[in-house]
Amino acid sequence: MSDHRHPHSPLFGIRHLWRIRRDQLRFYAEMHESHGDTVRLRLGPYRSWLLFHPRDIETVLVGRAPAFIRFRKLTRVIAQWNGDSLIVTEGLRWRDRRRKVQPAFQTRRVKEYARTAADHAGRLCARFDAASTAGSLTVDTDAVMARLTLDIATGTLFGAEPLSNGDAVEQAIQILSDTAFRETTAPIVLPDWLPLPAKARKRWAMALMDDVVTGLVQGRIDRRTEDQGDLLAMLVEQHDGQLKPIRDDAMSLLIAGHETSGALLSWLFLVLVEHPAWRKRAVDEVSTALAGRPAGVDDLPQLPVLRAVIAEVLRLWPPAYSLFLRQATEEVVLGDDVIAPGDLVQIVPYTLHRDPRWFADPDRFDPERFLQAPSWPTYAYLPFGSGPRICIGQNFALVEAGVVAATILGRWEPVTMPHSPRPDPKFSLRPEGGLQMTWQPVSVTPA
Repeated sequence: MSDHRHPHSPLFGIRHLWRIRRDQLRFYAEMHESHGDTVRLRLGPYRSWLLFHPRDIETVLVGRAPAFIRFRKLTRVIAQWNGDSLIVTEGLRWRDRRRKVQPAFQTRRVKEYARTAADHAGRLCARFDAASTAGSLTVDTDAVMARLTLDIATGTLFGAEPLSNGDAVEQAIQILSDTAFRETTAPIVLPDWLPLPAKARKRWAMALMDDVVTGLVQGRIDRRTEDQGDLLAMLVEQHDGQLKPIRDDAMSLLIAGHETSGALLSWLFLVLVEHPAWRKRAVDEVSTALAGRPAGVDDLPQLPVLRAVIAEVLRLWPPAYSLFLRQATEEVVLGDDVIAPGDLVQIVPYTLHRDPRWFADPDRFDPERFLQAPSWPTYAYLPFGSGPRICIGQNFALVEAGVVAATILGRWEPVTMPHSPRPDPKFSLRPEGGLQMTWQPVSVTPA
């Protein structure tokens, strides 16, 4: 593998954009394999860099983090429905928003959120109990996990019961996720007023999400009751009851948090079907520790196998498979290369996590990697990003995945599926075409 080779970018890089839209995971892997750790190419009007070495990634995310902002084209797309939220702001405004939202993810609150997550996971198991026939149940597990994490997000964020129109909300979120990918990678974005099916779906999704989130936020502002332990109570307090900033941050956290959490759980149960030995170890560990009761935060240290499985899933199938595209605001030197103001920088954990220099036999599912001290560089494993803009909800994401998976595996386990789906990289990395999977009850011996 030779460094510092820059591929030809025909037609101003339009061909590269076309390949990214068709199969971006393959495109990034081929760029890395053919051109090394630092790849420069043109994407439409932009000079773009793909960085694959932990040393350079650390420079961009940490050492020279103030020299980069999030790509304006992408933030403009997301701001159409997220508004002026934490995910799209920069500079002093971003620091102020981060400071206001951060207390919502303190340890005390995460413990409360975990109880909500376990409660909803228990309700799901009860629905499985009621719907099963002949001791088994076949469901689209990706759809089930998406709805489960939406219900959890509704509970932890708004302190609300599952939405009566939750299926429509889930559909709207998927439409907006697809829209973000499509409009960001399109050379030209057509105006929304055009009478096209995709534009009609986008308008419907934006209107539905705005009605749902604004209604929940306004209702809480009008009541201004005591802190109920949910994220919305914290946002109302921090934003002094101002509707727009509360609505914008709530929308951002709802969409981003539930989308990635649902994807993580889908991949987790997929690998447990594909690797029955690890499934047995995880189920046995959970059964011993919980004896059929719901999991809590304090149980997670007693579940090292499950936590290692989750960590390995995040290595192979990171929902945040590509970090938010960054744009340089000043010159940054990386070895022999110079990133100029206006250049784009892309960091792809999906490719980074499969580099044989950092992970032996990188395509093999092997949670043993995480049952011992890490042997890889710090910036070779980035499921939640790093630096000042590391995912604000990373601790809760790990707690939620652990608590939900343990609660479910204490009562039900996934055993078969007809085929292994391809990854579908849009806003997050999800299984393509759903995840039909057969589940069966776990035999539990009470403690």
